[in-house]
Amino acid sequence: MASTEALRSAIAASVTQHGLQIVATVRTPSQLESARKADVIVLAPDDGADPSGWLRAIRAHALTAPIVVVGAFRSPRSVREAIDNGADGLVAVAELAEALAPTLDAVCAGQIAFPREVRSHVWRPLLSTREKQILGMVVLGFTNGEIARKLVVAETTVKSHLSSAFRKLGVRSRTEASELILDPERGLGTGILAISDSNRSPGLHEAGP
Repeated sequence: MASTEALRSAIAASVTQHGLQIVATVRTPSQLESARKADVIVLAPDDGADPSGWLRAIRAHALTAPIVVVGAFRSPRSVREAIDNGADGLVAVAELAEALAPTLDAVCAGQIAFPREVRSHVWRPLLSTREKQILGMVVLGFTNGEIARKLVVAETTVKSHLSSAFRKLGVRSRTEASELILDPERGLGTGILAISDSNRSPGLHEAGP
């Protein structure tokens, strides 16, 4: 759908090579009704185009077939928006020949499928309360020693929690962690550090400013 001719041809070749049949080719949202009998929908926007409008149009037509988006996924935001707007699978253009058929099989089986390299863009790590506290202070620029004093814990404890948090975030340093949390395009944002009153640890309430 709505792809360049070269990409459309590549998709068609991959589909037919794996024994699948194309039941409709749609170039405008008004033609979506012709795809109602499709078992899966492959959406390939023009290079650089946002697939969100197409994804919303597909759902607005009450089409229930899983959707696989083929694209470059140049920004983390484009990955999250595709998933948030209903994409069941993502296939990078560069990996079309190898990845399209397995992705189609996966989404038709009720699975979500996307390239391993975009995992951090769609997955929100589960951080412990203490990890959130410490990361929040890291973002504010506190040193390990300052964090330890404010939370009344040993500095080695701070380092241990940071190591665990870095592993969950997929980063290797305080700088990378701060950039990941503060970068609006990565989809994490400071909201990942939110702590409700019910799960605050006692030490945080007594900590000084």
